[in-house]
Amino acid sequence: MKKIIKDAAFPEGNGATWFPSCFTSVWMRMEGVTTERQAGSAKPPYGECCGRCGWKKHLGLYHHGVQNFYSVVSGLPFMQLDLSNEEHFTNWYINRVLEEYDDYIKFTMGFAGFTYEYFDKQSEKSAVWEAVRKSIDADRPALMRFGPGYEWYVITGYDEKNGALYGLGSKEYWKDKPGAYKGDMFVSEHWYEHMAEAVIVTGKSTPTVTLDDVFRRTIGILEAMEKMGYFQRSADYLNDNANFEGYDHAQYLALAERICSFFGLPVDSRDAGCPFKNLANVEIFQDRAQYFKRIAALYDSNCEVSCVAWDMVGSYKREIEEPAKMLPSPLYRHAIARVIEVVINNNRRVAACMKEMMGE
Repeated sequence: MKKIIKDAAFPEGNGATWFPSCFTSVWMRMEGVTTERQAGSAKPPYGECCGRCGWKKHLGLYHHGVQNFYSVVSGLPFMQLDLSNEEHFTNWYINRVLEEYDDYIKFTMGFAGFTYEYFDKQSEKSAVWEAVRKSIDADRPALMRFGPGYEWYVITGYDEKNGALYGLGSKEYWKDKPGAYKGDMFVSEHWYEHMAEAVIVTGKSTPTVTLDDVFRRTIGILEAMEKMGYFQRSADYLNDNANFEGYDHAQYLALAERICSFFGLPVDSRDAGCPFKNLANVEIFQDRAQYFKRIAALYDSNCEVSCVAWDMVGSYKREIEEPAKMLPSPLYRHAIARVIEVVINNNRRVAACMKEMMGE
């Protein structure tokens, strides 16, 4: 038997393979928003996407609005990297930071009010397969993370004949290429060998996490990142000219690549700014609207100033050859460091604003 859910929502672009985006694909099925018409008439409970990302179709806009909100719930936009530490730029690091802070999957599911089954790479293949099969038969996609990185995938189908799983993702995650791609669809008979973890939503229950819990957790993450000092160490690293004595062109190319990756997180903090802006327009939250607007403005500022530094070193296109020629200049490096310091100060203001809002 072969079954594939063919109309599961999965947008391209920013954050497509982050957990919040893949989770939103399941969330929309659970909430019955699966068509352009439904997405055009239904409003996300936490506000709509601002539309600046360029989504034109209703389904994509709806998905992005919910995804932005659950990015805040998961805590992903508040994580940080240390530019001076090469280990931070391995493909598994962000996932590890999330896991070490707390059980972000449990927290997200608690807010959504979803029951679920969780599997890791020690789980029996037959148990994972059966859970996925039941989920697909119930018209619910499953979620899987493959390999050591942070790329999550939406599992949308199965084929009992060859034991293959079908799913949606933005790139092929494995090196031995056991699967095949057709557009955004992948199919693999070797999924189990590469599976890091799987999450299978099984139903709905009473939410165990409140919006205030989300805000308190956000404060906690921001303060934990401040204590670790990752962003501050990054700025200090760029400001210390001694760190770059004897650097050759290849090393500056590698530095430009790291800086591009580094600024991906503060640039993507727009995923936090958008839902706070939307919350300010929700009637029941009017007593907090002034705080939400202030927080949204700070995250918009993070995005805007970080985009300046991102463009200085190649932006998301990774066109780093020319920018790398500028990095030997201390003034150029110091200018990038100054952007990081602006983000540090903005994040401190966000935490202070949230504490004031919560009366803490």
